[in-house]
Amino acid sequence: MRAFFPLVQLLLVTIVVFWNVLLAGRIAQVRSLPRPFVFVTALAGFLLIPALMIHLANTSAITGRSVTAVDWIWPLTVVLFAIQAVYAAVRRLVYPFLGFFLSVYDVMIAIDAVLRYVALHGRTLPTAALVFLAATSGAFAWVMQSPVIIASPFFFFIPMTAPSFPAMRRSATTFRFALGVVAFIWIGIVGSGVLSAIEAVSSYDAHDPRREKLQERPANDLDIGIKLFPDLEGVPPPVAITNDLALADTLGVSVVSVTIVPERMNLTALDSLAHTLEALRSDSTQLVLTLGYESSLLPGRTRDFSEKKRLDAIEPIVRILKPDILLPAQDPYDAGLRAAGPRSPQFWQDYLTRASDVAKRTRPRVRIGVAASAFDTRDSILYAWAAAAGSPIDVMGFTLYPSPAGVTPLDAARGAADRWMRESRSTKDHWVFAVGGFPVAHGEASQESAVWSALAWATSRPMIKGFIVAESGDYGTIRGIRAADGHLRRVAFAIMRAMAGLRETAAPDSAPALLKGQQRVGG
Repeated sequence: MRAFFPLVQLLLVTIVVFWNVLLAGRIAQVRSLPRPFVFVTALAGFLLIPALMIHLANTSAITGRSVTAVDWIWPLTVVLFAIQAVYAAVRRLVYPFLGFFLSVYDVMIAIDAVLRYVALHGRTLPTAALVFLAATSGAFAWVMQSPVIIASPFFFFIPMTAPSFPAMRRSATTFRFALGVVAFIWIGIVGSGVLSAIEAVSSYDAHDPRREKLQERPANDLDIGIKLFPDLEGVPPPVAITNDLALADTLGVSVVSVTIVPERMNLTALDSLAHTLEALRSDSTQLVLTLGYESSLLPGRTRDFSEKKRLDAIEPIVRILKPDILLPAQDPYDAGLRAAGPRSPQFWQDYLTRASDVAKRTRPRVRIGVAASAFDTRDSILYAWAAAAGSPIDVMGFTLYPSPAGVTPLDAARGAADRWMRESRSTKDHWVFAVGGFPVAHGEASQESAVWSALAWATSRPMIKGFIVAESGDYGTIRGIRAADGHLRRVAFAIMRAMAGLRETAAPDSAPALLKGQQRVGG
């Protein structure tokens, strides 16, 4: 049943947007209604579509800087809808059942819109506000069946206009009643998630960067990097090139990660990307290249997945981009599951083996990697195969993100990773290929805590040699190091602090072995 929820929600948003605009026009023509009420209704309906477009543009680093000056229009518009609904309910301009639930719903999403606007601009929110955002975010994640939806700007609460004149047809009455039921359901889902939201927000307290320490790496053998650009289906956007290369230079990272969709990248795009990365590569910066998948608007809706097309694309990709580490499949049991559908570990083993053969024929020095992200039985089987001495995998890794439940699932994932590494006794290098957080849904401090806690874990595991923070900017998901309006989030300074601390505590090559004892790096 829930498999249809994402599609139903998208259709509902589309219908309600047009309903709001048409109804606002109708109300503006009713002369018997109070003029202030008519004015607020008409203004809200007039602003809705342009405000929605500005809201979507403002949450992307590609378009955000051009609309930052007017990004307040969306929360203002949603607040106008809340005022309209409350006015209609209090003055009994609408049926009591409909008026009550529509007004409560509109006030709820108006608070949500204002808080998200504040969080998006980097302001610190009180705990109660973070709990409210976590509750609304968790509600969306449950309905859309996707934990990462809490970082997506493309799914949001849409306000509803309170109808203030009698319905002319029975179908209109039924539709209005249905909207009241929808509002009631959303209120119930959000309300039922408050306790979970409290636990989610409080879960980050155990990983306060001011208290949690990093483990010193005397050999200076942990490379820290960031993921650049959105997942590429062509030439990198100029804005992303400018911002992300500057960010990599500011942070002083030794690794950059790029994800491309191999079926979409032609030779021109590959040459352009290679030229873009040329300055970084000449500075001995490592390149981790991940083969991603075509995106889909609806969570769980897959695109055509062609194993042959992906394998055919590997030779020119490796030849032109010359990656140090190649991940032929991004997160097989997360992003890969959404793109290719349910596949057995044996399928991915066969695909990775064939991909490794093609890549190493083209460039023998390239290392092949694979990341665990779901930390379930299938990931465990795939990891055990990759860790075996005879497998074609050179680097095993992990993708570590919080969830709507906070950082607790991330702690469990690291526990599973520890168990796998201990049981496999593999001498192969391990990497954290992607780690991040949700700076709007749970606050910027939570993003910093999630990354810092993963760093603390990684630095204390000698077999982990690389650590990549994703994303550099807000590209399709709101979890960037740099926000869409250009400000650096708190996690950027945490990365710089960690890198500086690790460099300072790294023992020089000439230091006696006894002086290279383990120490702790301050937060």
